[in-house]
Amino acid sequence: LDERILALGGSAGSSLGTGGMATKLRAAQIATAAGCDMVIANGADPDLLYSIAAGKAVGTKFHASKE
Repeated sequence: LDERILALGGSAGSSLGTGGMATKLRAAQIATAAGCDMVIANGADPDLLYSIAAGKAVGTKFHASKE
């Protein structure tokens, strides 16, 4: 996740929630730098967690950094 991608996230929040896309992208940057994969998915559908755990293509997956 470089600065160009982070800039696409816009500001940190909106009237609809406490964390905007910028916050989610920053979390992805932290998680992947720590060696963890991360998925950003629709939080309105908790059943998606089962699909993510099963390895299905849901949301946007960020792979752990190999550095």
